[in-house]
Amino acid sequence: MTWLEIGNGWRNLYLLSSLIQALALGCLATAHGLCKRRLPSFLSGVAFTPLAQFLWMLLMALAWPAAPRWVYIGVPPALAVVGLAVMGLRRAKRLREEAARLWALTRSACRLDKPAVASLCFAVCMALLLLPFSVRLANSSSFLNGADSSEYMALALRFCEERNTADLFVKEETEGHFRGNNHFPSLELYMSYGLFHTGGALGYPNDKAACAGVGMLSFYAAAGCLALLDVWCRGRRRWVMLGMLLINLVPNLFYAISSAPRDVWRILAVVWAASVFPGLTPWGGPKRYAAKLAFFFAACFTVMSTHVVCFVVLPFLVVAWVLSRWLGALIHRTGQAARELLRSVGMALAGAAGTLVAFSGSLWCYARWGTISPWRLMTTFTDAPWYPIYLEMEYRLEETTTHLNFWETWDSIMLTYATPVGQWGFFLALAALVGLLFWTAARRAPRLSRYAALPRKRENTTALLYASLALLLTLAPMSGVLDNPLYSFSGAFLKLPRYTLHWFVLAGACACAVLSAVEGSWPRHWRRAPWARRLPALLCTALCVAAFAQGTSQTGYSLSIYRQSRDVMEDESLLLDNAFEERYGLLMQVAEQVEEDQSILITRSGYQYPLHSRAYVLTANPIVTLLNLPLEEVGPALEAMNVALIATEPDFWDERYFAMTTLDEYLDALPPEQIVETQTMRLYLLDPSLVAYAQLDGPAPA
Repeated sequence: MTWLEIGNGWRNLYLLSSLIQALALGCLATAHGLCKRRLPSFLSGVAFTPLAQFLWMLLMALAWPAAPRWVYIGVPPALAVVGLAVMGLRRAKRLREEAARLWALTRSACRLDKPAVASLCFAVCMALLLLPFSVRLANSSSFLNGADSSEYMALALRFCEERNTADLFVKEETEGHFRGNNHFPSLELYMSYGLFHTGGALGYPNDKAACAGVGMLSFYAAAGCLALLDVWCRGRRRWVMLGMLLINLVPNLFYAISSAPRDVWRILAVVWAASVFPGLTPWGGPKRYAAKLAFFFAACFTVMSTHVVCFVVLPFLVVAWVLSRWLGALIHRTGQAARELLRSVGMALAGAAGTLVAFSGSLWCYARWGTISPWRLMTTFTDAPWYPIYLEMEYRLEETTTHLNFWETWDSIMLTYATPVGQWGFFLALAALVGLLFWTAARRAPRLSRYAALPRKRENTTALLYASLALLLTLAPMSGVLDNPLYSFSGAFLKLPRYTLHWFVLAGACACAVLSAVEGSWPRHWRRAPWARRLPALLCTALCVAAFAQGTSQTGYSLSIYRQSRDVMEDESLLLDNAFEERYGLLMQVAEQVEEDQSILITRSGYQYPLHSRAYVLTANPIVTLLNLPLEEVGPALEAMNVALIATEPDFWDERYFAMTTLDEYLDALPPEQIVETQTMRLYLLDPSLVAYAQLDGPAPA
C-alpha cells in the first residue's frame, strides 16, 4: 500500500481529537478571560493545544509510561468533551445572552471602515495565496527529510516502542544510538502523541497522524500570532490585518515550516507567552495570587521546554511584563506602583523557577562538560586531523563563540535577508517609549494635554509598554551584550537567522501595536482637518500595499513565505507525499535484510527513524574511535562490530571531515558493486549478500 492509502483513518481521528481539545481550551481561556478580551483569549487557548498535549504526554511519561495506548490518546479528548459539557451546563441559563453577544460581536466585525476593509482584502488575498502550500505541508512527511526533524521523530518512536522515560531524557548516550542532546524532549513527546494514533506498527508508513500533527503547528502558530496582534493592537482590525501581512515577510519562515518543526515549536511558545502575559495582573487575594503564581510557573516551564534558545528570550518577556506593570502604574498615578512592582516581581520569580526546571538538562550538561552546546555529539576528544573541521561544523564554534559589537552589526541583525520588519519594529518601539514619556509629562502639564491624549484605559498603556519593551529587551541576546561562558549565542543569532524568527514575528506585531496606539491617541484638534484625521488609516492602507507588493514581488524579498511556496503545488513528490520513500526507500529495503546480530553505522542520527533506532551514529561515543584507527586496523574493527551496512549522503560524507578519515580510504577500496548511490543516499554494503537487495531498478529478490 502507498503512503496515501495508509493511516488516513487514524489521521482523521487525530484531527478530530485535536479539534475538540482546541475548542475546549479556547472556551476555557475565554471563560477565564486569559487575554481580557474574548477573541484573543479564545485564540490563545487554541494555540496552546499542542503545548497542552505535550504536558499530558510528559505527565504520562513520568507517572505511567506503560499505560495502554488508548489512555494516551483517549483521555485528552474525553476531558475536553467533559469540560465543554460542564461549561455549557453552567451557562445554560445564559445561552440566550451569550447568543446575543455573539451576534453583536459578529455584527461589529462586519461593520468595517474603508481602511479596515482594504486591510482585510489584502490579508484575505495573502491567505488564499498561502493556503494551498499550508494545507499541503500540514499533511506531508517532507519535514522528515531534515536530519534534526527525523531525529526528534526517532526519539519519539523509541519512546512509543519501549516506553522508557530514561532513554528520552538521557543527555550522555553511551551506546552510540543517539547524540547527546540538551533540548528538553517537548517536541518529541508531542510527536509521540501523534505516533500513538495508528492501528498498525509504529513508524513509517503508519505515522500519518504524527506528520499531520507536526504540520498543524503552523496553524496553531497562526492562531497565536492573531491573538498576539489583537492583544497588542487592542482589537483595532486594520492594524491586526496589517500584522498578518507582515508575517509573510519574516525571513526564512518557509524553511522553518517546511523542514524545521523545532523552530515553529519555539515560535508558537514565544508568541503564546507574549500574547498572554499582558493580560495577567498581580492583583487579587491570597488564593487568587497563589493560583497566578502556579500559572506563571507552569507557563514559563512550558515555554522554556520548547527550545534551548528560550533561555535568553523568555526571561526578557517576563522582565518586560514586570516593567510594563510598574511603569503603567506610575504613568496613571494609581498610587500602587511599589505594591504593583513587588507583586509582579513575586510572579516573575515563580516564572524563573519554572524556567530553571525546564532548563535543568542544559545546566546538567554545563556542570558535566563545561558547555551547553546542543551540538555535542561525543565525549571522546582526539587529535585526529579531521577534529578541527568537526568542531567548526558540528559545534558551530564560529557562531557560538563569536562576540558581536551591536553598533557594528545591528543593521545586519535587524535587516536579515533585506526584510524591513525588524527595523520597522525597532524604531517604532523606541518611538513608543519616547512618546509615553511625553504623555507622562503631558499629564503633569495641562498646557500640553491638548497635544497628546493618553489612553484612558490603563490596559491600553500597559499593552503598548509591554510590546515595546518586549521587542527591545529580546534584542539583547542577539546584540552580544549578554555573552558569557554559560551562554554565548550572539554569533549564532546573526549567522543562523532561523534562531531569530520569533523576534521578527514580535517586531511585526510591535510595529502594528505602536501605529495602532498612535491612531487611538491621535490629537483631538488635528481631527478637525479631514486629511489629518485620515492619516492613520491612510498609513495603514499604504503599509498593507507595501507589504503585499514586496512579499509577492518576483525580484524582492525572495525569502518571503509566498515567494518560496509558489512551486509547492507543482512538486510531484510533495503532491504524492512520497518524499520520504524517495529518500529512504532504498535504505529501508536493504536494512530489512540485515540480521539482528549485524550492525548498521550511520552519519546522521536522523536516519534512526526509518531504521527504528537500530543503527549506531559514527560520531557518537564510543563509535567515534573507529574514525581514529590506522588503516590496517579499520577492517578488523568493522568485523569485530559485525558491521553490515554504512549509510550516509554523498555530499554529507564527501564535503565533511569523513573524507579525511582512514574509514573513508577503506570504504573507497570496496568493490564497486558494494557502493550503491542515489541522488540522496550512499550505502556501503560491507556484507556482500546485501548487494542483491540494493536494486535501483526493479524490486528486490524475494
